Amino acid sequence: MTHRDIIERTIRLQATPRLPVSLLSAGAWTLLRGGLTLEQALTATPERVAAIIAATNEEVGCDIVWPGSGYHNLAVRGAGGVIKFRAKGTPDVMAPLFASAAEVDLRRAATVSDDPGARLLVAAARILARQIGAHTVVGTSSWAPFTLAGHAIGVENLMRALRKSPADAHRALAFGAELCWRYLEPFIDAGVTMISIADPTASGDLISREQFIEFVLPYLKNVGSKIKARGVLLTVHICGNTTNRLDQIPLAGADLMSVDYKVDLRDARRALGGKIAFAGNLNPVAVMQRETPAGVAAAVRDAVGKASPAAGYVVMPGCDIPPTVPVDNVKAMVAAAREYQL
Repeated sequence: MTHRDIIERTIRLQATPRLPVSLLSAGAWTLLRGGLTLEQALTATPERVAAIIAATNEEVGCDIVWPGSGYHNLAVRGAGGVIKFRAKGTPDVMAPLFASAAEVDLRRAATVSDDPGARLLVAAARILARQIGAHTVVGTSSWAPFTLAGHAIGVENLMRALRKSPADAHRALAFGAELCWRYLEPFIDAGVTMISIADPTASGDLISREQFIEFVLPYLKNVGSKIKARGVLLTVHICGNTTNRLDQIPLAGADLMSVDYKVDLRDARRALGGKIAFAGNLNPVAVMQRETPAGVAAAVRDAVGKASPAAGYVVMPGCDIPPTVPVDNVKAMVAAAREYQL
C-alpha cells in the first residue's frame, strides 16, 4: 500500500496496515535540508525546489509532502503587501494591507497569482505531482480566511470589529476568503491532492466559540466547498486550544483536523472520531526539536495511546516544526508510528 493509499484510506476512516505519519507544513525545515532558506528558494528553479522536497521525503518517509508550505504570507505580498524574510524562518507581514475595513477592495485579491514566488511554488508542485503524486500525497497550504482578514486590516482591528462592528469584520473576511481561494486555485490546477488551511488567529486562545461559529466557520465553509468541489482533500489546522470548537470542524467540510499540542487527543477522538480524521499533537519544540530520538518515539507512543490506535488518526506534530529540528528526530517519529499495525 502506497503513502497515498494510507492517507486516502485514513481520510475515509478505513483500516490501514500501519498508522499514517507526516510532518505538517515544514517548508523551512525541508528546504534547509537542501541548503536553501525560504527566501533563497524563491530565486532557485522549480526543478531544484521539487528535487529537495522529494529527496528529503525519500530520506524520512512521510506520507504527505507540502510544496509551498512556509510561504503563506506570499498571498499577502501578491495582494500588494510587504513581507520580510527571516534568516531561517517564515516571512513576516510588515503592515496591514488596508488602513481600515472601509478601504478593503476585493479586486486586490485577483493579483495574488501573479506573484513570482507563488508562480515558482506552483511550478514545483506541478513537478512533484507528476513525479511522485501517484504514490505520495502532494499538498500545499495557506492561511485561512480569518487569519488573512487579520493581515488585511490588522489583527487588533479585526478583534475589535468582532465586538463593535461586525459588518467591518465580515467585509475583511470576505476579502480573506477570496484571497485564500485565489492563492490556492493554481496549486489545485497544478495537481495537488490535499490543501491545508491554517487559522492561528481563530485559536481558542484568542476568540470564543461563539465568535468562531459566527465569523470563522462560514468562511471556512466558503473556501472548503470550492476545494472539495475540485476533488481535493481538505486539512484544517488551528493553533492553540481548540477543544471547545472541534465539533464545528466537520461542518467546514474538512477531511482532516490537525490539532496543536494544547489539545488532548482523547478529546479530539471524542469530538471527531467517526466523523472526520484527526492529526497531531506532538509538541514541535519541546518534543520534535529538544528531545532525543528515543524521547520522540516515546512521545509518539503516548500520543497514539491517547488517540487510540484506530482508523482516522495521523501521527503528526502539532504545528510547523522549526527549521533546526534534527533529521533523526523526524525519522524517529516516522519509525515509531510505523510500529503500530492496525
